[in-house]
Amino acid sequence: MSSGHGVRLLACDLDGTLIGPGGKGIDTAKEALDLCRAEGIRVTVATGRIFGAVERFLWYLDLQDPVITNGGAIISALGGEPLLMKTIRKDLAEEIVLEIRKMGLPFYYLLRKSMLSEWDGPETESYSKNLDFEIKIVDSVLSRDGEPTQIVLRVPSEQADALVAVLSSKWYPRVEVVKSLPSLIEIQPPGVSKGKALQVLCRIFDINREEVLAIGDSLNDLDMLSWAGKKACVGNAHPLVKRSVQITAKGEFSEGVLEIVENLIKGNV
Repeated sequence: MSSGHGVRLLACDLDGTLIGPGGKGIDTAKEALDLCRAEGIRVTVATGRIFGAVERFLWYLDLQDPVITNGGAIISALGGEPLLMKTIRKDLAEEIVLEIRKMGLPFYYLLRKSMLSEWDGPETESYSKNLDFEIKIVDSVLSRDGEPTQIVLRVPSEQADALVAVLSSKWYPRVEVVKSLPSLIEIQPPGVSKGKALQVLCRIFDINREEVLAIGDSLNDLDMLSWAGKKACVGNAHPLVKRSVQITAKGEFSEGVLEIVENLIKGNV
């Protein structure tokens, strides 16, 4: 490496960090990642999105290395078999689905590259539009083979914290229940997070944590940022995230990522 910054891997959150709403700033994102690759820095993304919903971004951004998706439940490269895939046991997933049905909440069943739902309504339509990814409506998610990586609920934001507590009391420690966004609750296998998946990926790459620069914007990035040797956030990051990192960009979304990368290469990070 030419600049002595000591970074061998950039791990970057996707939505709200590398890209803005509707894919805003993706050309700037590619510019930032190309700068890293030219500097000899490997690049991965770490996202809560299902793998199938990030494939088009991976192609456009020319991301050939394995990436972290499904909130840390999957590590996989384009066209390859997962290097890591953690799932909820089928019998436990059935128990959870039966309980959620009684609660009358929209829920989404993440199965490998697919996102399934029994809820054919405006909530699903808007969620699918926000993700720019098809959510398949099925009569019963439990009729599908395989174990889910997550079960995601859309809830009123003012009820989210109370529901996390209620659901956690039912199933902890068999699963973890987390609020990933103000109106989204994720039920996932124990030990799943972006930070833990990043540790696995670094063992595969033979990269030390001190050689990792992580960039994020949201609360579900905190454990990844905490683990990385260098930690940064974009200008639109949550206040708690800003207080948890060494570097905060002035720019938002990919402009902020580019700013951080340019400063890294100049030796200012």
